Amino acid sequence: MSNRLRETLEQAKLTPKLFQGLFGIELEEHRILTDGRLSRYPYPSDYASRKMHPYLQSDFTDSMLELVTEPTKGGLQAVKNLKILQQISQEHLKKDERIWPFSMPPKLVDDDLEFVHENFSRTWFQDYRDYLESKYGIQHEIICGTHINYSLNENLVYTLYNQLGYDDLYPTFAAFKNATYFKMAQSFALYRWFFTYLFGASPISENHYRKIPDDLTLPVRSLRSSSFGYSNTNKEAVTYDSLTDHVEQMERYVADGTFYSIHEFYGPVRMKGRFDDLRQVLDEGVDYLEFRAFDLDPLSRAGVSDDTLDLLELFLVYSLTIDLPDDLSAQLDQAQQYNEEVALENPNEQPEWLQDKANELIDNLRAFAEQSNAPKHLINALDIAEKRVAHVDLTIGAQLAARIEDDSLETYGLKIANDRFTHILNETRPLVAIDKEYSHAAQELIKAAIIMGIRVQINHGFKLTLKNRHELFDAQMNLDFPDGPENYLKSIFPELKDRE
Repeated sequence: MSNRLRETLEQAKLTPKLFQGLFGIELEEHRILTDGRLSRYPYPSDYASRKMHPYLQSDFTDSMLELVTEPTKGGLQAVKNLKILQQISQEHLKKDERIWPFSMPPKLVDDDLEFVHENFSRTWFQDYRDYLESKYGIQHEIICGTHINYSLNENLVYTLYNQLGYDDLYPTFAAFKNATYFKMAQSFALYRWFFTYLFGASPISENHYRKIPDDLTLPVRSLRSSSFGYSNTNKEAVTYDSLTDHVEQMERYVADGTFYSIHEFYGPVRMKGRFDDLRQVLDEGVDYLEFRAFDLDPLSRAGVSDDTLDLLELFLVYSLTIDLPDDLSAQLDQAQQYNEEVALENPNEQPEWLQDKANELIDNLRAFAEQSNAPKHLINALDIAEKRVAHVDLTIGAQLAARIEDDSLETYGLKIANDRFTHILNETRPLVAIDKEYSHAAQELIKAAIIMGIRVQINHGFKLTLKNRHELFDAQMNLDFPDGPENYLKSIFPELKDRE
């Protein structure tokens, strides 16, 4: 597909559409108390039910928030959407609550574990939760991270298949989509070590849980990204050798009880669609990829930076235009070893092989970006990566390692948490991330809609959707809400009253 794809894109003048994909973010983070312990306050009652909320969820514990952004074009807007949810989350904390900024959980004592075990309000997931606790343990399941969802421009994919000859190679549009997305997944697996080096941000654990060996030397670059982090056991790894092998192995694990469901697959990339059943996803065609290999970035107020998303986007579209190695299986095995080495290395050091391999990739990405006339912000992200390869002290992992005191990041974590809480507490703008583009009234309405579980799509103006009802608003709308934006929303969405 690769060489032909590059020629096809150039001839059909489709190259700009390569850089018009969609990003969505699913970010997990813990509510803690000001003393660094896990919060025991209930999940915020102001939010609409987690059974149907599109954006505000929780995960293994009620303290473990999950923020889910609306898919949107480009890394910058995706991070803005996440900042909106972060501001709402901060504003709904109790006065002695904060947001823990790291992937690895805060210090836990026995009664914390007991509390987590006994308190879980998403009862509709109780059976699965009990299974995970029994198999992996609480401390494994409350590791947080950033899941990045990415989809190509749908018009680009459709045009390639229907008008430019790929229907000769693939029997259905779904088969073409599956092959295209799985190739990106394979490419990420081959270069996961590169992203772990740049963005690894879990140098230590505040707790000694059962997966961490006694003789492991800390700090490392990313515990979470290693075999000792948020992963399946080595004997339950799922191959990326081919789409057929990947799917059949996953189905076999579910059938024989190795996995509870496909949701138990903790690999670096998942194929996603409208269905929970993987075979149905493939029959309909993969809609997007979920990249699960990213730590929370405590240096970014959102928890992930747009530079990270920009670099990932450039890498993924580049990967479509090159051939996979002939010895793919062996290269995937080697890449897994590389990632383990990078993840468990002192964050102030580099493997001997890394500079050459990373710079070769960067050079190829830069040549592709120039040839494709890639947007400037993608090239800027590549510049940042190049500097971090040249200077290891600029990596996130190295910067965090410098903040460790007495084998702990608690002091630094609480400083970040307190600073961000105070910043939002003193903020007068309803939604800081979009204050320059949206009126005060628009910000108030968007915030209220999110809290109430209404779908919000922000693009110049904004669209509110609840079930089959849609309402469009101008970015500079100037409405008054004498009874509050909540009551205004109830007046235009009568369905909200059914929830009361």
